Amino acid sequence: MPFSFSALNLPLVLGGLLLFTAAQAQSASSVRERRDRRVVLPRPGEPVLEVPVAAGILTTLVLDSALDRNSVELEGRTRFKLVDVGERAINLEPVMELGAGEHLMLRVRFADGAFPEHAVFALVSHPAMVDTRVEVSRRPLAPEALQAELSEVRAQLAAKEAELVALRARGDASSPAALALAGLLDEDGVSTRRVDLQSKTEMQSSLRVMDGVSFRANAWAVVSMKVKNYGKTPWTPTEARLIRSTGGVPVQVLGVRMKQPRIGPGEVGTVVVEAEDPPWTAGTLFRLELMDATGTRPLLVPAVAL
Repeated sequence: MPFSFSALNLPLVLGGLLLFTAAQAQSASSVRERRDRRVVLPRPGEPVLEVPVAAGILTTLVLDSALDRNSVELEGRTRFKLVDVGERAINLEPVMELGAGEHLMLRVRFADGAFPEHAVFALVSHPAMVDTRVEVSRRPLAPEALQAELSEVRAQLAAKEAELVALRARGDASSPAALALAGLLDEDGVSTRRVDLQSKTEMQSSLRVMDGVSFRANAWAVVSMKVKNYGKTPWTPTEARLIRSTGGVPVQVLGVRMKQPRIGPGEVGTVVVEAEDPPWTAGTLFRLELMDATGTRPLLVPAVAL
């Protein structure tokens, strides 16, 4: 049964709210930013173009000229789960992370034989970002194309700035007063519900929710859980999905945060999932899915009421 807290009862949920806001403010350095970009092939004598890749994440290189599909040369090809070459695109997915400072060279020849005849890329690992789509121009772009790209970049920067302002407002909310000033509390207060634990048959990835609670206000919804890792390797969730139990409709997840960088074997860690402003009826049941970067150890929570 849901519990309702008014502004007079805020101290009762202060511990949970502080956990939420501290998790919001914590750096998400363990989760790589997925980047789409446009580049021009370097001229002879200039440094080779570096492309950050990551295990379990698909990187697509799209070139503006047809490729000789039989000419692809890739160092360490056995370290890739997928190497697919199309007429103008190359899809890559590493099966394991590249080492720090390691460069795997990718070389491909264009089909028309015009200059430049080859495209060369250095596949690298970056701790903070990964390229998901790289549009490669063989020659410098025309002024009109450059102007269009500049407008696109400015629009992206404006969107990022708005997102950053919102995140800062939430991250600065470290007390009940700050939460109210940030617009995260109102006269309706906060409602909480316990998270239903998984049955043993659903613990397929050696991960188990030991305890959990959901918080809901008019402007936000949060699920906080203590997860134990019964496996032999550390686990870090990087993605979450909240799907309505009735109808299977997903809602937007704004972020996944942890109190620690990872949950080691035998350890219990706190995982916090934030959802969009709740447009649904209070008490709606959701299925929560948490995935790590590899996608091989999902954590499934069958019933979460928000």
